Amino acid sequence: MTETEDFIVQEPYQPTAEENQAIRELEDKDMGLVAKDWDSGKTYIKKFKKNLRKDMYNKQNKLCAFCRIHVPLACVPMHIEHIVYKDKHPQWMFLPENLCVACPSCNEYKGTTEVLTNSRVKKYPKTSNGFKIIHPLYDNYSDHIELLGDILYKGKTKKGIFTIETCHLYRVELAEERADKKRYAGNKGNIIAELTNLTTLSDKYVDDNKEFIQYVTDIVKEYKRGI
Repeated sequence: MTETEDFIVQEPYQPTAEENQAIRELEDKDMGLVAKDWDSGKTYIKKFKKNLRKDMYNKQNKLCAFCRIHVPLACVPMHIEHIVYKDKHPQWMFLPENLCVACPSCNEYKGTTEVLTNSRVKKYPKTSNGFKIIHPLYDNYSDHIELLGDILYKGKTKKGIFTIETCHLYRVELAEERADKKRYAGNKGNIIAELTNLTTLSDKYVDDNKEFIQYVTDIVKEYKRGI
Protein backbone atom coordinates (compact mmCIF):
# COMPACT_ATOMS: atom_id res chain seq x y z
CA MET A 1 0.00 0.00 0.00
CA THR A 2 1.39 3.39 -0.98
CA GLU A 3 1.50 6.49 1.20
CA THR A 4 -0.98 8.08 -1.19
CA GLU A 5 -3.50 5.32 -0.43
CA ASP A 6 -2.85 5.28 3.31
CA PHE A 7 -3.97 8.85 3.96
CA ILE A 8 -5.76 10.40 6.91
CA VAL A 9 -7.62 13.61 6.05
CA GLN A 10 -6.12 16.19 8.39
CA GLU A 11 -9.00 18.65 8.28
CA PRO A 12 -12.61 18.38 7.10
CA TYR A 13 -14.06 20.88 4.65
CA GLN A 14 -14.46 24.37 6.08
CA PRO A 15 -17.76 25.91 4.87
CA THR A 16 -17.92 29.57 3.94
CA ALA A 17 -19.91 32.02 6.06
CA GLU A 18 -22.68 32.01 3.45
CA GLU A 19 -22.80 28.22 3.38
CA ASN A 20 -22.98 28.04 7.16
CA GLN A 21 -25.83 30.56 7.16
CA ALA A 22 -27.78 28.51 4.62
CA ILE A 23 -27.30 25.38 6.75
CA ARG A 24 -28.43 27.20 9.93
CA GLU A 25 -31.58 28.34 8.14
CA LEU A 26 -32.45 24.72 7.42
CA GLU A 27 -31.61 23.67 10.98
CA ASP A 28 -33.83 26.43 12.41
CA LYS A 29 -36.99 25.20 10.67
CA ASP A 30 -39.78 24.04 13.01
CA MET A 31 -39.07 20.41 12.12
CA GLY A 32 -35.29 20.84 12.14
CA LEU A 33 -33.18 19.02 9.57
CA VAL A 34 -34.83 16.27 7.55
CA ALA A 35 -33.34 14.04 4.88
CA LYS A 36 -34.82 15.97 1.95
CA ASP A 37 -32.93 19.12 3.05
CA TRP A 38 -29.83 17.63 1.45
CA ASP A 39 -31.43 18.37 -1.91
CA SER A 40 -32.39 21.89 -0.99
CA GLY A 41 -32.39 24.29 -3.92
CA LYS A 42 -30.72 27.02 -1.85
CA THR A 43 -27.82 28.56 -3.75
CA TYR A 44 -25.34 28.19 -0.92
CA ILE A 45 -26.38 24.62 -0.14
CA LYS A 46 -25.52 23.79 -3.74
CA LYS A 47 -22.21 25.63 -3.37
CA PHE A 48 -21.51 23.82 -0.11
CA LYS A 49 -21.87 20.45 -1.83
CA LYS A 50 -19.84 21.47 -4.87
CA ASN A 51 -17.02 22.97 -2.80
CA LEU A 52 -16.97 20.09 -0.34
CA ARG A 53 -16.73 17.50 -3.12
CA LYS A 54 -13.78 19.30 -4.68
CA ASP A 55 -12.04 19.91 -1.35
CA MET A 56 -12.37 16.35 -0.08
CA TYR A 57 -11.47 14.85 -3.46
CA ASN A 58 -8.11 16.62 -3.25
CA LYS A 59 -7.60 15.92 0.47
CA GLN A 60 -8.30 12.23 -0.19
CA ASN A 61 -5.59 12.21 -2.86
CA LYS A 62 -8.33 11.79 -5.50
CA LEU A 63 -9.16 8.36 -4.05
CA CYS A 64 -12.34 6.77 -2.78
CA ALA A 65 -12.54 6.82 1.02
CA PHE A 66 -13.22 3.08 1.20
CA CYS A 67 -11.59 1.21 -1.70
CA ARG A 68 -8.80 3.78 -2.20
CA ILE A 69 -9.11 3.55 -5.98
CA HIS A 70 -8.55 6.66 -8.09
CA VAL A 71 -11.71 7.88 -9.80
CA PRO A 72 -11.11 10.52 -12.52
CA LEU A 73 -13.73 13.24 -12.23
CA ALA A 74 -13.76 13.72 -16.00
CA CYS A 75 -15.22 10.22 -16.36
CA VAL A 76 -17.15 9.35 -13.20
CA PRO A 77 -18.19 11.91 -10.57
CA MET A 78 -17.33 11.00 -7.00
CA HIS A 79 -20.34 10.77 -4.70
CA ILE A 80 -20.53 12.83 -1.54
CA GLU A 81 -20.67 10.16 1.13
CA HIS A 82 -22.46 10.55 4.46
CA ILE A 83 -20.35 8.29 6.65
CA VAL A 84 -23.23 8.10 9.11
CA TYR A 85 -26.38 7.70 6.99
CA LYS A 86 -28.32 10.97 6.73
CA ASP A 87 -31.83 9.48 6.86
CA LYS A 88 -31.16 7.85 10.23
CA HIS A 89 -29.13 10.74 11.62
CA PRO A 90 -30.22 13.93 9.80
CA GLN A 91 -28.69 16.15 12.48
CA TRP A 92 -25.25 15.38 11.01
CA MET A 93 -26.28 15.75 7.38
CA PHE A 94 -24.14 18.85 6.79
CA LEU A 95 -21.48 18.17 9.43
CA PRO A 96 -18.14 18.30 7.55
CA GLU A 97 -16.65 15.56 9.74
CA ASN A 98 -19.38 13.23 8.51
CA LEU A 99 -18.76 13.93 4.82
CA CYS A 100 -16.20 12.54 2.41
CA VAL A 101 -16.18 11.37 -1.19
CA ALA A 102 -16.55 7.80 -2.36
CA CYS A 103 -16.76 6.01 -5.67
CA PRO A 104 -20.31 5.22 -6.86
CA SER A 105 -19.90 1.48 -6.22
CA CYS A 106 -18.71 1.78 -2.61
CA ASN A 107 -21.37 4.41 -1.95
CA GLU A 108 -24.11 2.18 -3.33
CA TYR A 109 -22.99 -0.97 -1.51
CA LYS A 110 -22.63 0.87 1.80
CA GLY A 111 -26.13 2.23 1.38
CA THR A 112 -28.03 2.61 4.66
CA THR A 113 -25.73 0.45 6.78
CA GLU A 114 -25.39 1.61 10.38
CA VAL A 115 -21.71 2.38 11.00
CA LEU A 116 -21.83 3.85 14.50
CA THR A 117 -20.51 1.70 17.31
CA ASN A 118 -23.36 3.08 19.42
CA SER A 119 -26.32 4.02 17.22
CA ARG A 120 -27.95 5.97 20.08
CA VAL A 121 -25.05 8.33 20.66
CA LYS A 122 -26.13 12.00 20.85
CA LYS A 123 -22.89 13.69 19.84
CA TYR A 124 -20.93 12.92 16.72
CA PRO A 125 -17.95 10.71 17.71
CA LYS A 126 -14.56 12.39 17.47
CA THR A 127 -12.40 9.26 17.56
CA SER A 128 -11.98 6.04 15.62
CA ASN A 129 -13.66 3.99 18.35
CA GLY A 130 -17.01 5.57 17.54
CA PHE A 131 -17.22 3.87 14.15
CA LYS A 132 -17.43 0.31 12.87
CA ILE A 133 -16.21 1.42 9.43
CA ILE A 134 -12.90 3.01 8.45
CA HIS A 135 -13.26 6.77 8.88
CA PRO A 136 -11.03 8.87 6.58
CA LEU A 137 -10.45 11.49 9.28
CA TYR A 138 -9.69 9.12 12.14
CA ASP A 139 -8.20 5.88 10.80
CA ASN A 140 -4.98 4.74 9.18
CA TYR A 141 -6.23 2.47 6.40
CA SER A 142 -3.27 0.10 6.75
CA ASP A 143 -4.05 -0.47 10.43
CA HIS A 144 -7.23 -2.24 9.36
CA ILE A 145 -6.81 -3.50 5.79
CA GLU A 146 -3.89 -5.24 4.10
CA LEU A 147 -3.58 -5.28 0.32
CA LEU A 148 -2.21 -8.68 -0.65
CA GLY A 149 0.15 -8.08 -3.53
CA ASP A 150 -1.32 -4.58 -3.63
CA ILE A 151 -4.38 -6.20 -5.22
CA LEU A 152 -6.57 -8.25 -2.84
CA TYR A 153 -8.20 -6.72 0.26
CA LYS A 154 -7.66 -8.59 3.53
CA GLY A 155 -9.16 -7.41 6.81
CA LYS A 156 -6.70 -7.11 9.68
CA THR A 157 -9.22 -5.96 12.31
CA LYS A 158 -12.97 -6.10 12.90
CA LYS A 159 -13.19 -2.59 11.44
CA GLY A 160 -11.25 -3.65 8.35
CA ILE A 161 -13.45 -6.72 7.85
CA PHE A 162 -16.60 -4.63 8.37
CA THR A 163 -15.42 -2.09 5.77
CA ILE A 164 -14.60 -4.82 3.24
CA GLU A 165 -17.95 -6.55 3.72
CA THR A 166 -20.02 -3.35 3.82
CA CYS A 167 -18.48 -1.82 0.68
CA HIS A 168 -17.94 -5.17 -1.09
CA LEU A 169 -14.23 -4.59 -1.47
CA TYR A 170 -13.97 -8.24 -2.44
CA ARG A 171 -15.62 -7.45 -5.79
CA VAL A 172 -13.52 -8.88 -8.58
CA GLU A 173 -13.59 -5.61 -10.52
CA LEU A 174 -11.49 -3.96 -7.80
CA ALA A 175 -8.89 -6.73 -7.93
CA GLU A 176 -8.66 -6.41 -11.70
CA GLU A 177 -8.42 -2.61 -11.52
CA ARG A 178 -5.55 -2.84 -9.06
CA ALA A 179 -3.83 -5.53 -11.10
CA ASP A 180 -4.11 -3.43 -14.28
CA LYS A 181 -2.55 -0.46 -12.50
CA LYS A 182 0.31 -2.61 -11.28
CA ARG A 183 1.01 -4.43 -14.53
CA TYR A 184 1.42 -1.19 -16.46
CA ALA A 185 3.83 0.21 -13.90
CA GLY A 186 6.15 -2.65 -13.02
CA ASN A 187 8.35 -5.53 -14.10
CA LYS A 188 6.42 -7.99 -16.29
CA GLY A 189 8.11 -11.11 -14.97
CA ASN A 190 7.54 -10.23 -11.36
CA ILE A 191 3.92 -9.26 -11.98
CA ILE A 192 3.13 -12.57 -13.68
CA ALA A 193 4.63 -14.46 -10.75
CA GLU A 194 2.76 -12.31 -8.21
CA LEU A 195 -0.58 -12.60 -9.97
CA THR A 196 -0.19 -16.35 -10.41
CA ASN A 197 0.56 -16.66 -6.70
CA LEU A 198 -2.53 -14.61 -5.82
CA THR A 199 -4.77 -17.09 -7.66
CA THR A 200 -4.03 -19.54 -4.83
CA LEU A 201 -5.60 -17.03 -2.40
CA SER A 202 -8.27 -15.37 -4.49
CA ASP A 203 -11.05 -17.80 -3.59
CA LYS A 204 -11.00 -16.18 -0.12
CA TYR A 205 -10.80 -12.58 -1.23
CA VAL A 206 -12.81 -12.06 -4.43
CA ASP A 207 -16.48 -12.71 -5.15
CA ASP A 208 -15.83 -14.32 -8.54
CA ASN A 209 -12.74 -16.50 -8.33
CA LYS A 210 -13.25 -18.00 -11.78
CA GLU A 211 -13.29 -14.56 -13.37
CA PHE A 212 -10.12 -13.53 -11.53
CA ILE A 213 -8.29 -16.70 -12.54
CA GLN A 214 -9.38 -16.18 -16.15
CA TYR A 215 -8.17 -12.59 -15.96
CA VAL A 216 -4.73 -13.73 -14.78
CA THR A 217 -4.64 -16.48 -17.40
CA ASP A 218 -5.34 -13.95 -20.14
CA ILE A 219 -2.56 -11.66 -18.89
CA VAL A 220 -0.05 -14.53 -18.91
CA LYS A 221 -1.07 -15.35 -22.49
CA GLU A 222 -0.64 -11.71 -23.51
CA TYR A 223 2.85 -11.57 -22.07
CA LYS A 224 3.83 -14.82 -23.76
CA ARG A 225 2.70 -13.38 -27.08
CA GLY A 226 4.71 -10.24 -26.35
CA ILE A 227 1.73 -7.91 -26.06
